[in-house]
Amino acid sequence: MRYAFLPLVLASLIARAQDPQFSQWYAAAQYLNPALTGNTHQDRIALNYRLQWPGVQPGYETYMAAYDHRFSTVNAGMGGFVLRDKAGTTGLTTTTFGLNYAYEARINYKRAIRFGTRLGYTMRGVNPSGYLFADQVIRDNAAQTIEPNLIPSVNYLDLAAGALYFSEAFWAGVSVNHLNKPNSSLMVDGDGPMERRMSAHAGYRFPIDGQRNLARSETRMTLATHYKMQGKWDQLDLGAYIDHKQLTGGLWYRGLPIVKAYAPGYGNNEAVILMAGYQTENQLRFVYSYDITISKLTMRSAGAHEISLIYEWPANTKKRKHKIIPCPKF
Repeated sequence: MRYAFLPLVLASLIARAQDPQFSQWYAAAQYLNPALTGNTHQDRIALNYRLQWPGVQPGYETYMAAYDHRFSTVNAGMGGFVLRDKAGTTGLTTTTFGLNYAYEARINYKRAIRFGTRLGYTMRGVNPSGYLFADQVIRDNAAQTIEPNLIPSVNYLDLAAGALYFSEAFWAGVSVNHLNKPNSSLMVDGDGPMERRMSAHAGYRFPIDGQRNLARSETRMTLATHYKMQGKWDQLDLGAYIDHKQLTGGLWYRGLPIVKAYAPGYGNNEAVILMAGYQTENQLRFVYSYDITISKLTMRSAGAHEISLIYEWPANTKKRKHKIIPCPKF
């Protein structure tokens, strides 16, 4: 049985939460930046699953399902997603429903700017049966607590916005989540505003098979980076991946070892990430990645597994005004 007395429980519930993250951030486009909604000439369904630190049972699990559609006649995209995150043994769960809208302003045939907004609704709760409270011990190990300060669940609206500039080969975007800083505290009269999560991401894609025309190339390399910050926490993902016909492979590093250390002897190093993917003839893409833990948590954590399934199907090509679409996707 798991034991956590009242002071420890209250401290964990008062603390400001941090959002879940994906190593395959472009595979979770709507979560990364609402401006990426409809960043394709096709309809798209994406399924994402992440199991982090399974060696620390039961680990941390994140699920996401998303759909978006591009309205090419008005240069807009709409979509929505459902994300569920379960944090370790405490039974703390977060479920978010998000509705995204993006608009694309063309600069010319090959360049554009996209703006996106999100209206989200989040349900956050905890399972008290995972704890043993002091009042339960006093009452001869009673089955349930009578502690009045704990709220089993809390619901709140959550707003986000983002922007993206892109050309055929280069893109750069920013997004800000929790614009309204909703109160996520699970305590009566608690004050736990969500810290704003800010993200900046950029990438450059180029042919490596001798072709000068990127569209005709069958082997392309993408250099990409993703910086995210929430409260006092920040991290940088930096790496590259190669697309060769239907195959994809990549290598990433996550951390900020030189710029920042959270405490003496604890550098900001988290993981080296390996990624592999395959796309079928009917545009169903499968991507798997594994996080090799390099922090002091070591490989006892068993790293992190992540799987994405993305299916795109063609829209009516006669309605397409432009051939160039944003590149950032796996």
